[in-house]
Amino acid sequence: MNRRISSLIASSVLVLLTSPGFAQVSAGQSIETKGLILTRDGEKLTVDSSNHGKQVVIINDETKVLTPKGIFRHNNMEVTSLVPGLEVEVKGTGDANGEIVAERIEFSKDSLRRANQVHAAMTAHKAQTDANTKDIEENQKGISSNAEKIGTNAADIRAAEKRFDDLSEFDVKKQFAVNFPTGKSDVPQEAQQQLAELAKEAQGMKGYLIEVEGYASTTGSAARNQQLSEDRAENIIDLLHQQGVPLKNIVNPAAMGTTNPVSGNDTEEDRLKNQRVEVKVLVNRGLNSSK
Repeated sequence: MNRRISSLIASSVLVLLTSPGFAQVSAGQSIETKGLILTRDGEKLTVDSSNHGKQVVIINDETKVLTPKGIFRHNNMEVTSLVPGLEVEVKGTGDANGEIVAERIEFSKDSLRRANQVHAAMTAHKAQTDANTKDIEENQKGISSNAEKIGTNAADIRAAEKRFDDLSEFDVKKQFAVNFPTGKSDVPQEAQQQLAELAKEAQGMKGYLIEVEGYASTTGSAARNQQLSEDRAENIIDLLHQQGVPLKNIVNPAAMGTTNPVSGNDTEEDRLKNQRVEVKVLVNRGLNSSK
């Protein structure tokens, strides 16, 4: 992980740890605020503002999500882009619960790129940490004095990763990977029924999100692999949406490209394992503590 990404992760964690309590707004009050998304819970975002503290922002079907395109024009974006770590500007109106109903959420492409870099780095870092932890456990009897240092480093990494990657305190209720043939992004027929069942099951859960991450093998150019990972994830999102899952309940942190491989890339069988979309049903622990 390079110094730039490490700095982004550290600043994101620092915001979480030092943020003041939730700020309330008056019903009918017009609000414009700017800050960092700390959590995403379906239709609700927690945004930390340097001027107003933490505020709950509600997104709905009328909310416009935009990035600037020139001075006066904007590109429409999907609400799936609203991920923790993203710097946003919010315009909306206060409701009876003291929360902000967003009419417009705007962010820069640079902010989205930084948030995606952080998420990608944390995902790769988590995989490495898990591997290190497994190695430590398997070799517990033969660990020398270096083990204590390794264990301390792993614990520090896990603590920082938990603060950022699990900001919303979600539990993974269900997960699986959809594998794709080399160079293809169409959802395989055998996975479509599985995704339909997942969509139906998720919609019966309270406070759920479906996280979708696309990956590729190292076959072909880096640009092509990045595009393939993005196309695969978007096709999964489209299918879930067709099955009745609102886009506000789907989060797509980034096109992960060739990061975090689960196998080698020397054989077709191994490449197939890496050419995947990981789908997770996440449920807010606070809303489902009794389950």
